Amino acid sequence: MTLTHWYVPSLVTSIFFLLGMITLYWTLADRAIRYLEKRGKKFDREGVRTMVGLIYMAAFVILLQLIVSHQQTTWVFMNFQLFAVVFVSYFLLLGIKLWQWVVTAVLFMLINGTITETLSWLYTMLFVAFFFIMKLLKRRKHYNHWDFVKYIIVAMLFSAALWAIVALRLHLTVNVVLAELLYMFIMLVIVYFYVNLLYRDAATLAQLTYNTNFDELTHAKNFFAFRTQFAKSFAEQRNNDRPFTVMLFDIDHFKSINDTYGHLAGDYVLERLALLIEKYLHSIDKDLVLYRTGGEEFTILFNDYDLEDALVHANRIGEIIRTAPFRYDNQDIKLSISIGLTQQHPDDEDSTTLYKRADGYLYHSKNNGRDQVTAK
Repeated sequence: MTLTHWYVPSLVTSIFFLLGMITLYWTLADRAIRYLEKRGKKFDREGVRTMVGLIYMAAFVILLQLIVSHQQTTWVFMNFQLFAVVFVSYFLLLGIKLWQWVVTAVLFMLINGTITETLSWLYTMLFVAFFFIMKLLKRRKHYNHWDFVKYIIVAMLFSAALWAIVALRLHLTVNVVLAELLYMFIMLVIVYFYVNLLYRDAATLAQLTYNTNFDELTHAKNFFAFRTQFAKSFAEQRNNDRPFTVMLFDIDHFKSINDTYGHLAGDYVLERLALLIEKYLHSIDKDLVLYRTGGEEFTILFNDYDLEDALVHANRIGEIIRTAPFRYDNQDIKLSISIGLTQQHPDDEDSTTLYKRADGYLYHSKNNGRDQVTAK
């Protein structure tokens, strides 16, 4: 069989190359996110994806520029460079400043030896404008079919203008330019739907992750998230010989609130209580997290807090709930909480031992008058 029987049109290979490049980016971004998660780092998922995308696309465009520099067919990878602009502007919304574009553009022109050419400067200005217009277009997205139409029209207008400049500078034929614009159109269509599909899958995964780790009513983290973090914190704090204090509390007479005011009032109380406590926790330490570990029972893990320091905050939380207004359906609801507080001991066999001790102190508070803290 001759080579011609194995020939694959350049459009097909370009599309597979493009989709592979996007998939590789998504894989790298996900691995970066998992790396940070394993190390317990706090981070913004979209921020990580953006940073990975910026580095990835910059390396990609520079590599292409180096490959084709000082060759007669310097235009062969131009559609990929145009796609890179669309990807970082429309799909990633990267916050690249104008001065950063200028520096990058000058670097590219130095690499390919075109810095003294007028057409090269015109191309650069259009290239930069392409980025900012596509970014503006995405920010004004209305999430309907017109978004796709505007995306295609604007991207193709800039692509046509940029290809016209390249054709003038390199004396390309009309047929070559039209073929490349057709390839660009097809690539833009495929990438639009492919990337949106990836984002939709990522959003679904993010929602599933949220539902797995957060309580739907109070938006506090749930028992599943608590169980995972509690065992991890117990081991880490013990291994590093650092203090670790656990606070358990629940709402006093919560059943009577449901019986007197109704279950919707009970839901309101749980939601508002969680909001008030999370607001206080974030004001003193952004690393402190509230967990809903039962119906009306909550837990706070005080990493790097000894019993004395945590007790100050436990008393303050009790006071906040005691004095905060809880009003539902024009009725005032008086609220208080009972708290059990204990610090990790060197002889604690495991995290269960620590939890049982805190739970015992919680029930001591409840059985001895409620609205109090038992800390040992």
